[in-house]
Amino acid sequence: MLNELRELSICLEKAGINPPDYHPKFTLCPKRTACSVYLDKDGNISSISSMAIDQVQTVRKWDGVGSYGVSFPSVNLPPLLKVTDDECKKKLITMKKSSNMSRDEIQKIVTCSTNLWLDNLGKKTNAFDKINECLDKPVNDLFAKLTDVPDEFSSITELLARAKKIDSKRFHGQLYGELIKNIEEGKSWPIDVLFYYSGAKPLDFQIVFEISDWKQFPANHPEVQKWMNSKLLSSTTTKVSAEVDAFGCNASGNDEKFPDVGFKNALGNVKLRAMTKDSPCQMRYGMIEHESFSVGNDVRKEMKRALEWLGDDDRKGKTWCDLSRRMERPMLLFAYPTQIPDSLPDLAGIMGDAEDELAEIGQARFAALAERVTVALRGRTKETVDSGVRVFVLAKRPGDARTKVLASRRYSADHVIHAAQLWQEGSRNGPTIKIRSFGKNKGDTPVWIETLIPFPAEAVWCLNTVWSRQGTRAEGAHGFSVNDALILLLGDGHELHQVATRALNVALRNSLPLFLALGQANAQGLVHMIDKKYTKKYEKQKLLLPSIISLSLHKLGHTKGEIMTSSAFLVGRLLNLADSLHLEYCKGPRKGSVPPQLVGNALMATALETPEKALSMLSQRVLPYQAWARTVKEGDRVGLVKTFLKQLSEVSEQLKEAPLPQRSSDTDKAQMLLGYLARVESEKN
Repeated sequence: MLNELRELSICLEKAGINPPDYHPKFTLCPKRTACSVYLDKDGNISSISSMAIDQVQTVRKWDGVGSYGVSFPSVNLPPLLKVTDDECKKKLITMKKSSNMSRDEIQKIVTCSTNLWLDNLGKKTNAFDKINECLDKPVNDLFAKLTDVPDEFSSITELLARAKKIDSKRFHGQLYGELIKNIEEGKSWPIDVLFYYSGAKPLDFQIVFEISDWKQFPANHPEVQKWMNSKLLSSTTTKVSAEVDAFGCNASGNDEKFPDVGFKNALGNVKLRAMTKDSPCQMRYGMIEHESFSVGNDVRKEMKRALEWLGDDDRKGKTWCDLSRRMERPMLLFAYPTQIPDSLPDLAGIMGDAEDELAEIGQARFAALAERVTVALRGRTKETVDSGVRVFVLAKRPGDARTKVLASRRYSADHVIHAAQLWQEGSRNGPTIKIRSFGKNKGDTPVWIETLIPFPAEAVWCLNTVWSRQGTRAEGAHGFSVNDALILLLGDGHELHQVATRALNVALRNSLPLFLALGQANAQGLVHMIDKKYTKKYEKQKLLLPSIISLSLHKLGHTKGEIMTSSAFLVGRLLNLADSLHLEYCKGPRKGSVPPQLVGNALMATALETPEKALSMLSQRVLPYQAWARTVKEGDRVGLVKTFLKQLSEVSEQLKEAPLPQRSSDTDKAQMLLGYLARVESEKN
């Protein structure tokens, strides 16, 4: 990660971009349950209020006293009480599930509880010791550093003064009383803030101290914290070392811990580097901590500022994209042009995932972003031939604080533009396929929706999904990574051929039940229904998977013209027409009685393995429908019946000239499925 961030910091410097510099120990509060505790002049609690997560993550805390977890004005604390009785524990679990709490029920549980703040819970100190330490060291440290406070920011010194008056035991009782009062008033509070029981993981929550009255700005106002940051930075002295670090810069401070970067998104707190001597595995090369890779404070500060700039919320979709929901782990993709323009293109957007607002039916999602990227990058490449694009991916495992670089790549701007164009061409590298779908609002008439161009992360998500039970159920699997997504979009040569070959094979194997179900539903003009348990999460894949098949074929060198004239495509087309004719027969002589499977759909599984055998079986089964179609003369659908009969004859003639494979390859199967799903407007029912 360090090399990527060093390169980014240099790019920002060349572009004249100077991200704000925050003291490494003046950090954002983590993404965690929190409440504001308002103090009166005597250090007592006057009121409390819950804080939204996005509000919490705008508050900074000072943790520069050297003790882990000791900070101010934010303090992490465990629940107030510990349930010791098994019966009370069962009641508590029931209350948590129902989210329905009365004072009497809470009081019953309180009687069989002990003060959890007196329990160390396996730690060196208990919660009372911790809060006393937080109200001592960091408060005194801030008092010493925050001198000459302007009147408009005096709320911070008043908060520090009031915090010094807090008695921790009195504070525990007051906090309990305020929580009970809030719960009785119907205000939303997690019951885990009050109670802990044996076997449960303690839910630490944050206390953010504030004063109950202020003249202009509250103590945690951004303007106050901005001033505090400037004072904290000015109190830090930078030593000049005679040595240089790994980047040829001042090595001063290279033996200190790297600063953390706090994100408001899925990654949360990111450690730039961790090589602790407490992990024996880190000693394998004989060097540990700063000795393994020397980086001075000056460079560390630039790296931290660069990553904060890159991951700023205002640049979502432009310089970063959240892949967490597709990859099922906290993961961000970062992308930026090495020559940063005034207006940033949506680079991360086209390389990652569609935002919810771009995911609506009928939205020109990928194409719209790609067009903006092309305009932005070409505007720069006319000025210089050296313009490039840097891409890297950071991820965490759930519950793991460590951040890893999963991918790191560099491309020319022209290559990115060309790759985005090829991605669109590949996704449309086949016949027009439309899927019968429900409208946006409940009660809307079903409509025919053209398949969507997938984003790279969506492609991997679809490939990592296994469909079963006639395309009604889906579950996640493993196999494709974010690296594979980038190769599909931006790769070439043998590497791309390998991934595309694997993608085609997996798409056919994992999604065949869904493809066949969609074909059957489309023939009848129905919406294919997925089990309600999976609808919300996987419904969109119906509009993505056919495009992924086309894209994989395109990456393997198969053109649209080649696909639509292949014998395999014609077999799929023939079975599609057989379904349409069979359906008309059911509406006529069978008086609307339609079997569970139409004739073409029933033969698709055989055709995908041995096309000749399937066509031989079809030639016998379709005879009664053909005989009826030739003689029918009445009804408002006669014209449509005659059209299907004519098209069946035309495709049969084309197949006479096209040799059929003895056994179908993955390419043959893919082409056959595209032929089976293809529709023309006259066939829509």
